[in-house]
Amino acid sequence: MPQPTLTASQAGIEKAKIALKRKGWTLKDLAAKVKMGVKIGISDQTAKKFLDNKEGVNTEYFIAICTALELHWPDIEKLDEPPKNINSNNPFIPQHGKIDDPRFFFGREREIRRVFDTLNAGSSVAIIGERAIGKSSLLQAIYREAPNQLRYPRQPIYLDLRNVCDEDDFYRALCGEAGIETAKGYQLQRALESHRFLLLLDQVEKMTSDEFTNQVRGQLRGLAEGTNCPLRLVVSARNPLDILFPDSEDKNMTSPFKGICIEEPLKQWDDRISRKFIVSRLQADWLTPIP
Repeated sequence: MPQPTLTASQAGIEKAKIALKRKGWTLKDLAAKVKMGVKIGISDQTAKKFLDNKEGVNTEYFIAICTALELHWPDIEKLDEPPKNINSNNPFIPQHGKIDDPRFFFGREREIRRVFDTLNAGSSVAIIGERAIGKSSLLQAIYREAPNQLRYPRQPIYLDLRNVCDEDDFYRALCGEAGIETAKGYQLQRALESHRFLLLLDQVEKMTSDEFTNQVRGQLRGLAEGTNCPLRLVVSARNPLDILFPDSEDKNMTSPFKGICIEEPLKQWDDRISRKFIVSRLQADWLTPIP
């Protein structure tokens, strides 16, 4: 009976290459580090098959390779793609919500360029804009572009804080995505010392709730300070950060994101861009012409 296999997505392969570069490994190094139960090491051909992304790899090998690279294997796996002609009669889909399919993302080239210019200059970014203006969609675009746009490789992690219950849940989510044991405080700092992540935090307003203290925001600041810090941040919010987190100043503490996040305002499209969007959708290659 054929063994079940998994195939990496193109974005997953980019993450794997970033992880290889971060560790300073060659293909042979990767093959030698993979653990299969008590056995250590796999063939170079299997490791190459994983990175070539042309055919599936035995599920057990796939998971072991991801573990060696400190990657969460479900994030690397290639999932079934939706059908090309999702709705042949409506070019203006989706009509609301986060745009995470690159086929439907439009514009924001200037904002993306400015965000990566800031990140490559050694600062973090806060994307500020009103509700439903496209902040989450922009974060998804930055997530996709990170492997190609960052001067110094960092593995992108996206967290939507609406799905995080409280401070402890945040640490579990962060460590789970980073592929490390759940930790906080000094233990988290130690665990992340050898890692380099681009942490994208959506709906950072959630951190103003009673379930979060200034301590978790202060730790994020500490992990994101410095040239070679473990974290570089891109956060999204409706209001400027000094308005969101006044409690820090009230307690004579440094505001958690002050001085490390350069704010990038996100504004509504003007008429010119809106017209270009309409034309691009009417000419989309996923539409089925109707006689």
